[in-house]
Amino acid sequence: MSALLALGLAMLAGWLALARLHLGIANETGSPDPAAPFFVTDPTLAQALYGRLHEAHPVDHYAFNGRAGEDVRLLLLVPARDYAAGFQVHFTLTGPCLPPEGLTPPFTATPLTIVGRDYRLVQSHVPPLPADGPYRVAVRRDAGTGAYCLCLGRREGAYADAAMRARIDRLLDGA
Repeated sequence: MSALLALGLAMLAGWLALARLHLGIANETGSPDPAAPFFVTDPTLAQALYGRLHEAHPVDHYAFNGRAGEDVRLLLLVPARDYAAGFQVHFTLTGPCLPPEGLTPPFTATPLTIVGRDYRLVQSHVPPLPADGPYRVAVRRDAGTGAYCLCLGRREGAYADAAMRARIDRLLDGA
């Protein structure tokens, strides 16, 4: 019984740690239309946007307004299970003072464990924004089917409630 209690406490501690790091948001229906992106009102707030891509839904679009020098961090994570099953995804950032084709950071496959879930960090972009203006992030499926987590921002300040965490779990579990 003490092992079960310890596991429960560890899971709770993990959720609390994640809650302090990022506001979790489930984007179950996706944002496949570039004319109607999922708009992030505060790109400095640490947020984890969860989505799912497949052959019939190969891209999600996100948008935000940024300021020159703003420290907006972008990370793309894939659950290790989906990564091992062949799910490949990447993001491209477009906006003022970036190349016309956008910026596609180098690929990695760095293992991470967050709240008891194993992920692969597949891309990251950490430098501050180069100019004021509108920015776009396109998350594109290259192969396979699976979930992703697009993290952006650094500033802590908002947390997912239990209902949102349950929606995120369903999305990650493929439900």
